[in-house]
Formats: sequence, C-alpha cells, structure tokens
Amino acid sequence: MLKKISILIIAAGALLLASSCTVNKPEEKLRTITVTGTGIVTQPADQLTVRFLVRTNEWNVNLARDKNAEITTKVIDKIKEAGVSDADITTVDYRISQDNSNTYPGKYTVTNYVQVLIRDLSNAGNVIDNAVANGANGLTSFSYSATENPNALREARTLAVQNAQDAASLIAGASGCKVADVIDIQEGYNPSSYTRSTNSAMLKAVGNSYTTPIEAGNIEITSTVTITFSLAN
Repeated sequence: MLKKISILIIAAGALLLASSCTVNKPEEKLRTITVTGTGIVTQPADQLTVRFLVRTNEWNVNLARDKNAEITTKVIDKIKEAGVSDADITTVDYRISQDNSNTYPGKYTVTNYVQVLIRDLSNAGNVIDNAVANGANGLTSFSYSATENPNALREARTLAVQNAQDAASLIAGASGCKVADVIDIQEGYNPSSYTRSTNSAMLKAVGNSYTTPIEAGNIEITSTVTITFSLAN
C-alpha cells in the first residue's frame, strides 16, 4: 500500500514539474502599415457667394446709421431685382465705430455686410453691377462652389483609396512584406469650394454699358483617406 502511494506521489510530482517547465510563447505582434491617399476630381463651379459692404461716415452716429440703412435697403432691393431670391441674401455682420486715431474723436463709421449667393453664374456680373451702382462700396470676398455631385465625390473617394493602396504596396514590397487586410480606414472630405479675398476693397460706381465679367473656372473636389493595413510575409 505504501509502495502504491509512493508511486502516485512521484507521478504527481513529475506532472507538476512538467507543467512548471512549460514555456508560454508570447503572441506575435501584428505588423501594420498606415498610409494616406488623396483623390482629386475637378468640375466647373456653378455658384458664387459674394460679400458686399455698405460703409457710411458722419459726425453724428445717428446720421451715419440712418444713411447706411437707406443705402443698404436700396442695395438689397436692387440685388433682388437682378434675380436673387430673399433666401440667398444674408446680413452677416454690422459694425459701428468711431475714428480715434487723432487727438480728438473723429467721424462715426457704420458698416453693413451683406452676403449674396448667386446660383446663376451668367447673372453674377449683373448682380454685382446692380449692387455697386446703388451704393455698395466694398467687397470682402468671392467664394466659388459647385452643386453637390455624388458621382464626382464617389470618384474622388475611389481615387483616394487606390492611391493609398498603391502607396502601401510600394512601401511594403520595398521592405519585403505584402499588404494583407484593412485594419482601419478614415476619410477626410473637402467641400467643393474655394475663396478669393479682396481685402475689403472699396468700389466706385462707373457709368458705362459694360457688364462686369465673371469667369469662375473649375474647382477641386478632394477626398483624403488614411488606411491601416496588416502585413504578411
């Protein structure tokens, strides 16, 4: 009986020794590569956002305000007559200030900023001319844009992904690896618009028979993707 118990103890000890000698192999770290791809598609601009300003100066603040209100109302009315709807005309800023650059306080300046969305570019010159001829004496910016085009955006996204895949394959191949699965993908999309600033240039109405020419050209629709791929041997 004692011999049997001794054999069991020896067997248990051997099993314990064997288990204590087992080496836990660490998991192999997943190798990845992260790249960024860009896709650009051009299309003609078909809309223009213009920001007009009406600036008046008077020694009396109320006179400056009244004069500005009168001129701004006339400008807005003439913009509407040129074919712009009420919904596309917005007052984006309004300021009253006094010139304190000298020893004594100077005149008051009232400035009203009116933003106009022109959906028909062929009419843009006419809208601008109407505004200037009736009292708008400054422009702060032009912002061209295009009506949302799902096909153009889809193409830009496809090009961005292809560009990222090409970059990953090139880098992985140069290091002796192969691109495997997509681990993560993120996209950044830039709206189809660009802006030209005019630094609040002052304008003067000039009587002639010409209409201001507006040439918008093309804009870029850009999609940027950042993709993380796993690597294989």
